[in-house]
Amino acid sequence: MEFGTDQLNTFDTFTLDCWKDRVYYEGQSFPAGYFAAEILNFAGEADDPILEHIIALPPLVSQAAALKKDGGRDVLAQLRPLMHKAVSWICTCPPFCCGDVEFAWREFNQAMDGDCFDRDCDISEDHLPYRLLMFSDQILKILVSIYNFCLLIRAFEKRYLRRLKRRTESEFAKAAHTCFDLDNDFLDITDRMPFGEMEEFFSFPRLISGFSYLQDPHDKEKWISVQQVICKRLIDFYVFDLQNGFQHGHGPSFCQNCHRYFLTTTAHVPKYCDGMAPQDHRLTCRQYGAMMHQKEQNKQHPVYRLFSTRTNTIRKHHQRGKISDELRREALYLAETYRDRALMDNDYAAGDYVHDMEQETLYAQARARLAQEDKP
Repeated sequence: MEFGTDQLNTFDTFTLDCWKDRVYYEGQSFPAGYFAAEILNFAGEADDPILEHIIALPPLVSQAAALKKDGGRDVLAQLRPLMHKAVSWICTCPPFCCGDVEFAWREFNQAMDGDCFDRDCDISEDHLPYRLLMFSDQILKILVSIYNFCLLIRAFEKRYLRRLKRRTESEFAKAAHTCFDLDNDFLDITDRMPFGEMEEFFSFPRLISGFSYLQDPHDKEKWISVQQVICKRLIDFYVFDLQNGFQHGHGPSFCQNCHRYFLTTTAHVPKYCDGMAPQDHRLTCRQYGAMMHQKEQNKQHPVYRLFSTRTNTIRKHHQRGKISDELRREALYLAETYRDRALMDNDYAAGDYVHDMEQETLYAQARARLAQEDKP
């Protein structure tokens, strides 16, 4: 048996296998803390679009259940596209996007089917469409869990984790204790959470834990104990993954370039993630940030300062019609050539570079080159 294969994962049961600094979900391996960090990219704004689902679904579900067979199917027809949109969005979120979601659409089709709706009303003692009510309750709790977790942990990351000088187990534990146990402002936020009574945030996740025994994947002669954690609430699943990550020095971080959250697994304090930079898809955010940092440093370099001054003047002269387009291109080419030489040759930078970069000298040399090109 392989890691993460003997699991039950549905819309009301969430399972993780944990071994060392890895977690396993549906047979796939992730660094501890991955799900808690990645979900922060899906919700957490005060006016988040997820709120539209949370607010719109319950009244229609209640109305359909109250009308039963006397008009309930008409309300079900209104509810179906909204529920489809909510389930589609959930299936893009971790952990659901990392596993098989066929079960989700099977349950959706049963809960949203008009004939099933009528049969449930006939069979149930109180004549309620129990499949619709059960499925809707699961979807609503998932939406609220994601929203509440993201809202709170984004605030925690901004107030505490972003200020850390080292990202170690000790520093994460101290930050979590200070925030979750001592910070009255944070506790007030949890008390005032919208829909907090439905999926309340607890820093002690409620879960079922046990162990399974597997052969070591690196040495079939050895056996290992693998902890299996089962959560009945999605918010507990995320909280456990967050805190399990902290134990191994893993924690969510915020990219200063693309503004996405990502998981760090070393003590280093990063500014950028390894995802593609939105400004240039040929570069990662880390590469793009390094390039922009170098450009910022270059602005202060005397060679670059003189180069920037001269090239800006050349462009202005061209815009005002003082020089031709050919002279502009040739003068810019010479300026770039002299700049590159000055960066490679300290003696030239300290001597002839300033003279060669004088405005009239550049124009004179550019005109001479153009004249040379025009000769037969």
